[in-house]
Amino acid sequence: MTSTVTQHPLIVSPPIRLSHNECVRLLGTPERGRRALVSINGDPPVPLGCLVLDQGRLLIPTGTDRTLVRASAGRPVTVEFAHDDDGESWTVTGTGLARPMGWADRPSPLPRTTFASDMKSPFDNGIVVVLARLTGHRRCPAPRG
Repeated sequence: MTSTVTQHPLIVSPPIRLSHNECVRLLGTPERGRRALVSINGDPPVPLGCLVLDQGRLLIPTGTDRTLVRASAGRPVTVEFAHDDDGESWTVTGTGLARPMGWADRPSPLPRTTFASDMKSPFDNGIVVVLARLTGHRRCPAPRG
């Protein structure tokens, strides 16, 4: 998956490289539910909702559909998150291995996230991706004045 950085008209700063811990912090704030481009085993990426867990683990719920679970178990997964708000933008990319979501992986209490609101029983099935490393970059807004 190739990353594309688009230049926002209000941004003049060069990209700032982000550490793994900075990427984890960005993904977890303000809410842990985010949409990402997800590529399984090198296939073309598709947009999916993800719940960011501790230290870069992702939970990708699939509701009652087990297709993603069967297609991804034990395979490499690449995810790319992008954020652009008020001139500040960042992109975070990570790669890890997928495994089927188990009962102990289900968040408690279940979060009320917008990405899962259209699914029936979103946390009945899904995958957990343990990301080995997150990398990213940030661009800051131009100084006002």
